[in-house]
Amino acid sequence: MTYALDDYFRSQQVSLQWSPVLRAFALELRTQADVDVEALRQFFVRIGVRFAQDMESQFQGSQTLAELTNALNDLWNRTNWGWVELTEANGSIEIEHRYAPIAESFGGEMLDWSLGLLEGFYQAVFHSFGLSEKMVARLVTQQNDGQYIHLRLAP
Repeated sequence: MTYALDDYFRSQQVSLQWSPVLRAFALELRTQADVDVEALRQFFVRIGVRFAQDMESQFQGSQTLAELTNALNDLWNRTNWGWVELTEANGSIEIEHRYAPIAESFGGEMLDWSLGLLEGFYQAVFHSFGLSEKMVARLVTQQNDGQYIHLRLAP
């Protein structure tokens, strides 16, 4: 029964009218002969940056990492994008995002580049607070077809 519930939950994360369009978009991007995986990842990083810039008013008033976590989780809750835990460790920011609908939107086979969206988003969030441009968000690991995403913002 757990498998059926997980499938149901994941199927509800992306609007039914957009799901086939987003999958077709991802497949078309992937099949372009002159676009490699790293170029696609960088493209999605830029989309994530723009997304964060568009949402900046949702988190800009935060003064602490805990306040930023709460503001981002409010945004993610309202958009059905799961939740995030942010922690500072050894000069870096650890970002653990759960249940972002990336695989549901673009396909699990596209995670190698589509997770760039969250890399760009979180990088732009912290840069908007004045964090050095040398701090870059990178994927550390993802599990369960993108349902658990661990990023690290570090030099």
